[in-house]
Formats: sequence, structure tokens, C-alpha cells
Amino acid sequence: MMKMKLWSSVAAAAILFGGAYSISEVQGASAGSTASQSQSKTLIGVDKAEAYALKSAQGRIESIDLKERISGSYYEVEIRHNNQEIDVRVDAYTGKILSVRKETDDDDDDDNYAAATSQSGTMISAAKAAEAASASAKGTVTEIDLDGDNGSFVYEVEIRNGKVTTEVGVDAYTAKVLYTDVDSDDDDD
Repeated sequence: MMKMKLWSSVAAAAILFGGAYSISEVQGASAGSTASQSQSKTLIGVDKAEAYALKSAQGRIESIDLKERISGSYYEVEIRHNNQEIDVRVDAYTGKILSVRKETDDDDDDDNYAAATSQSGTMISAAKAAEAASASAKGTVTEIDLDGDNGSFVYEVEIRNGKVTTEVGVDAYTAKVLYTDVDSDDDDD
């Protein structure tokens, strides 16, 4: 009977130590993988997203949107070239091109842009517009859209900082900030 109690105690101790060892190993592995993931969780920024997208497809940047999904974050870059609209998805952390999709667009928008460009000079890049907007509002640039009305072109740059969203209008030729519109997402209203 004594041997049976001894074996039960030894077996119980082995299970406890083995279980504790296994749990600490799993926790250590989880902590290690979390640490390595957090080290690589720095956004590449719109300037690099623009550069990577333009290596995949030539043209004029129409918009850059930071998309955050469960599967991962990416920049969706819309490029216009002649009568094509090209959507390039760029991984927001690595810069890897995730997809390139081309569609034919029969709009006459390119005629308007070509006429405006020849009259007013060369447009600045979307990255330069983001840089100008970031000087007037702090946060992460989440969206850039090129908007053209009546021959004038403005980059509309959206910047998020916590619950505050700021839209900054930047002249597409001079990089001058034209307006700043701040919107807070407070639930108290």
C-alpha cells in the first residue's frame, strides 16, 4: 500500500511540474512572438506606399487609403494612367505589393487633368501633400484624395489622432495648406 501512495505522489508531482513547465513554455513563446510582432508594427507611411505602388504601375496617384482589416493593414493606392484605373494594395508594414488590379475607365477625367497640368505646372506628389498636411495636424495620415474642380486641384488629406479626425486641404501645385477641418468623435454630443 505504501508503494502505491508513493507512486501516486510521484505521478502527481510529475504532472504538476510537467504542466507548469509546459504552461511557462507556452507563455514564453507567446510573449516572444508578441514582442517580435510589435517590433515590426511600424507603418511604412504614405510616401513609401506611393513609391512602392508606382513601381508596380505608372501614372498619377488619385488616392491613398490606409485600410485596417482583421487579415492585416494595407494601403489601397489608386493610380490613373490614360484610360485605366489601377488599384494597388501595399502591405502597410512591409511594403509588399499584395495585388494590382486594372480597370478601363472611359471617363474624360484625364482630359481635365491634362489640361490643368499644362496650364498650371506640375502637381506635387501625394506624399508631399501628406507631408504638408502633417505639419498642420498631428496624427496618422489615413487617406489622401486628389480632388479637381473648375481647374483647381486640391489634395484632401485625412489625419487621425485618437478620436480626432482632421481634414487638411493642400494645393496640388504649391503644397500650401488651404484649409483645416477638425472633427471629434466624442460620444457626449
